[in-house]
Amino acid sequence: MDKINPIYFTYFLSERDEQGVVLISPLISTETIHGNDLERLEEFVTIIHDQINLNEVKGIIFKNPLIGQAINYDILLQQALDENSFKLRLKSLLSNFNELNQQKKPIVGLMDSDCMSLQLSTQLWAHCRIALEQIKIGFPEVNYGLFPGFGATIQITEILDAQDALPLVLQAKIITAQKAKEIGLIDLISSNIDHAIFLAKTWILEHVHEQAQKQTPPWDEAQWDNLTVPIKKRNLGIKPNIDNCMAVIYQKHNLSKQEALRIEIAYFIQTLRDPITCSIIRTQYFGINEATKATDPLVHTPFELQRMAILGAGMMGSGIAFEAARSGIDIILKDVTLQQAEQGKKYAEKVSAKWVELGKMNEEKRQALLSRISPTDQTKDFGEVDLIIEAVFEDKNLKAAVSTETLPFLNNNGFFASNTTSLPISELALVSPKPENFIGMHFFSPVDRMALVEIIRGKQTSEQTLSKALKVVRQLGKIPIVVHDGPAFFTSRIFFNYLLEAVTMLLEGIPASLIDEQARNAGFAVGPLAVLDEISLSLMLHVYDQLPHLHPSQRRCYDYLKKLVDSGRNGRKSNRGFYDYEIASGKKTIWQDSNLPTLTTLPETINIQDRLLHVMALDSYRCLIEGILDRPIDGDIGATLGIGYPIHTGGVFGHIDQVGLQKFVKDCQRFERLGEQWMIPTSLHQLAEENFTFYLGLQSNWPIQKQNL
Repeated sequence: MDKINPIYFTYFLSERDEQGVVLISPLISTETIHGNDLERLEEFVTIIHDQINLNEVKGIIFKNPLIGQAINYDILLQQALDENSFKLRLKSLLSNFNELNQQKKPIVGLMDSDCMSLQLSTQLWAHCRIALEQIKIGFPEVNYGLFPGFGATIQITEILDAQDALPLVLQAKIITAQKAKEIGLIDLISSNIDHAIFLAKTWILEHVHEQAQKQTPPWDEAQWDNLTVPIKKRNLGIKPNIDNCMAVIYQKHNLSKQEALRIEIAYFIQTLRDPITCSIIRTQYFGINEATKATDPLVHTPFELQRMAILGAGMMGSGIAFEAARSGIDIILKDVTLQQAEQGKKYAEKVSAKWVELGKMNEEKRQALLSRISPTDQTKDFGEVDLIIEAVFEDKNLKAAVSTETLPFLNNNGFFASNTTSLPISELALVSPKPENFIGMHFFSPVDRMALVEIIRGKQTSEQTLSKALKVVRQLGKIPIVVHDGPAFFTSRIFFNYLLEAVTMLLEGIPASLIDEQARNAGFAVGPLAVLDEISLSLMLHVYDQLPHLHPSQRRCYDYLKKLVDSGRNGRKSNRGFYDYEIASGKKTIWQDSNLPTLTTLPETINIQDRLLHVMALDSYRCLIEGILDRPIDGDIGATLGIGYPIHTGGVFGHIDQVGLQKFVKDCQRFERLGEQWMIPTSLHQLAEENFTFYLGLQSNWPIQKQNL
């Protein structure tokens, strides 16, 4: 397009061609990247408004107006603190957008890069949307405790039918440009930017002086109920952003456009000001972003992982092999027999085939991935490798044997990692002539779906080895947290307390069905007794056998689980555990143990929820003062991503802050009589007296000097 009259603004460049078509593009600079989203959008809408009112202008094309895809959540949360000012600015902005949408000169939105969050909110106001074919589109902010604002929730439900709109606004579904065109979210697809501008200009000149409004899908109450009942059942009223978004959409169909926008603004600000939102954003956005970005000083290492060996081709080893091969790394996958090793590779074949079916990978890339995995039963096939990950059964002697056998195959710059749930890394490293090159890398199952890796630093693990491990985890596309050595480390340790508390309640006479039900009501995806059945009761016994000692509460739990295992109730794999499983259908029904006591009065359900949430948070604090954790945010990321601690809490330390430390300590004091897991450190009492919080908004409030209190 021949451009004349370029006008530079603070954040944008406006150019008009000889036919009267204006192209508005964001200026790329450090200032615009880190600027204020609301200020940029206010300038953006003013430019469009001024240009569209010029007689010589036939129409407007605008590119994604915000640089990058991320919302500046910290600024947005800060702006929402001044509720009145923020509300007035949003009302003015959306009123101007709506006015532009209603006027007759055509406006075309050009999605020239992945279009997410506020980018997509802005694009929805255009009369026509054109996207480059390779881009992705969606509203990921629902994962961070928000819902699409800036008019997006209203606009998208005017453009799309509810069955297409709800997965985008409530489930953070990310779709391709082709899928967006199929459902009517975009109008045209182009292969490159120049052709896209040509299509946009052509569309404008064909629609001059036409008000290109599409028919709003009719409201269908029955459809709404069918679509939202499962969502409400999953959410249980726990996440305010979900409930508020549904309230906006439901109320909208009886309101005028301006009234609907006012409703959206009110709920949007209410959500921003909710402490739960801040907690979710802090952990799921800022915390995870920090963990995945190589910004810490430890990452500056010349180490390059190209070839690695994995010991054990079971569920964990085969999952690690798939992820490593997907990242371009050559894998030697070893097991006791070649058949077992080849079976491990079949896992990669199965998962990659599913990915091809879903369009996440093409067949060429799948075959390349599979070619990188070499099954073997011979250590002589290793050659020299950069990394060995041991992923055999959780047994000290077995791990020592396979480690000793394979350590000589590491090259001079390589390191050894044990994928262990609970065995102390410092003890496992004793077999190595170079314990400084030994570290723990605790993956979670299934590896291809679980993002977290808990890196465990042994007593002799060097900074260089830690740096290499962090680089590897990020190379695999995973999210690392770093913890220090100790029995069961962090995630497993607090998870065992979750399971322990469930068995403790069961032994008190609280029905198994009530325990698992209230766990789900608290926000856990699966109840603790159902989890025990899945992992098998015998595995839990084996873990307890590996611990240096058991306190009386753990011993009671151990004895009861052993009794169940001895009677043939080992969990799902034996079709009997805390649940009975039908072999044919796989359906499960709760089992009532007639030997357990029966309570005449059941505890309040909130007490059951508190016990399950509090017991993990309390032990997380012990991990912090014992030096297992360095920072609260690592505990929050590990708890939510690794073991399913409810997202809405922000994590274990976020939960304490939401409850309030003084109330949290009083609650724990009420439970102290129930077992040693409720012993409260003196330092926590002291912090409660100070009304301490682990966070101040998005920032940590835990100074280094508070460690080892």
